Amino acid sequence: MATYWHTTKRQNLTEKLKEIEASFEDCAIVKAYAIVKGEGAFVLLNSRKEAEKTLLHNTLIIYSEKTVNSYESLLGELDFSHAVFISAESKTADIEKKLISGVHGAKECHFVVVKDIQ
Repeated sequence: MATYWHTTKRQNLTEKLKEIEASFEDCAIVKAYAIVKGEGAFVLLNSRKEAEKTLLHNTLIIYSEKTVNSYESLLGELDFSHAVFISAESKTADIEKKLISGVHGAKECHFVVVKDIQ
């Protein structure tokens, strides 16, 4: 249970998403507005209901063709009512230091950065 980063060419995106998805039973493919380099993704949503339907899976496969250096750079350019920052799988620990993943959402996240790679 962890966070994984992938890079693929634009023309190979469909195959890459299917390849990752084939490994999991309960997963959702989510298009992010942008991937923040090395940190996570900024996902725009239409409603809270869409968020619950989309994000409460064991595995999230999040992809975007846009990359930015920071979350702050996105906030000034967008007008949105529902959005979420996704930086890693959900996890928490109790007082006995027992770490549990997937408590409030996904147990595993795969970020796919889409690039025009030569």
